[in-house]
Amino acid sequence: MIFFARCAFIRSLVSVLVLLIGTEMWVAPAAAADTTILATKYPQLQQMLLAHDVLQARAYEEIVFTNEAPTAAIGQRMLLDKLEELEEAETSHYHSAGNHLSLLGPHRAFESRITPGLLGIVYERHEVDQVRPLLAEIGNLPPVALQTLQRGREFVEQIIEINLSPAIIDKKLAIADAVQTYLSDDAHSVASKPKSDELLSDHPYAYAYPVGFPQLSGLTWASQWLKIALLEIVVTATSDAQLDADVERVIALYNEKLIRQHSGFVALPADIPTSPVIAPTFFELYPDAAYILDNLELLKVVIGDVLAYPGIENRSQAITDVVAAYTDKRNKLMNDEMKYLLYVLRGGIYNAGGPARGGLTWPDRNWSREQSENPHISISPQP
Repeated sequence: MIFFARCAFIRSLVSVLVLLIGTEMWVAPAAAADTTILATKYPQLQQMLLAHDVLQARAYEEIVFTNEAPTAAIGQRMLLDKLEELEEAETSHYHSAGNHLSLLGPHRAFESRITPGLLGIVYERHEVDQVRPLLAEIGNLPPVALQTLQRGREFVEQIIEINLSPAIIDKKLAIADAVQTYLSDDAHSVASKPKSDELLSDHPYAYAYPVGFPQLSGLTWASQWLKIALLEIVVTATSDAQLDADVERVIALYNEKLIRQHSGFVALPADIPTSPVIAPTFFELYPDAAYILDNLELLKVVIGDVLAYPGIENRSQAITDVVAAYTDKRNKLMNDEMKYLLYVLRGGIYNAGGPARGGLTWPDRNWSREQSENPHISISPQP
């Protein structure tokens, strides 16, 4: 009964999606419940960013549902076989341009069933108060994970508001204060320095999320790309008119990533979007905030790995351990900034979704900067 109820829900979302895309319409929210600058000035974009949290919650939920289904046994065996192959491959790691991120994953039947509904979520109307408790519905997420992800979400929203606010003149000071306030809750804040790549690539369940559910991970990474791209265009815009144009462009680029071509997705990110890759100017101006943003996204990926890996006896404890590793401010840090940059850039800008303003339409891995038609330029902060 649960399966058929879910199918009915998905069919209704597909109908909504087809209507929205076919008429190229988006209905602005009628209520004035959201008083943020983002909601007031760019309501469509604000809704899409709220959808990011809904997408992440639903992706986790579908992973749990899939692993509990009796018909998932074959896909689970295929996933374990793929993960074993990756473990034996010396060059396999996140932020690499490997072929293991094929969009035809071992659970492709489950993904094909749910993906249309997830696409519908992007264009739905979302209320802030309804978005916040969604992750709490995922039974395997312990309270410490819920609080950490929620606190991170609020921090990112605050950073966006600071950069959009014309009333805040000293944005560096405001963001520095926001970082310190965020870090004041030590147990529920991730580190403001990059964490070791071992936490992402070498834990026991590594790659289970993108390899097992490449469409789900790709959709959530596309949404994360939108969030990071917004920060880049906000800090680099020199006028309101330019910012308005950039917002329209970034929404269009995001929509292009969600278009199905040749019966599948070909434009979803195959790599985790991070600040140095998508928002280099934001990263240079506010490195501590950027590291927090990146660590939060990496934490979401590792939680996805734990949820996706078959046969874990105590997933809740495994996720608790993951959260503890990312909230640890002393251990497993990558103190060499250049090493971190090389690590996150290893898969190329294109695979992570491309520059915030577009201009990169085919893989750039191993390119020199001069080979790019639209070089990825960042502005060094003034001393």
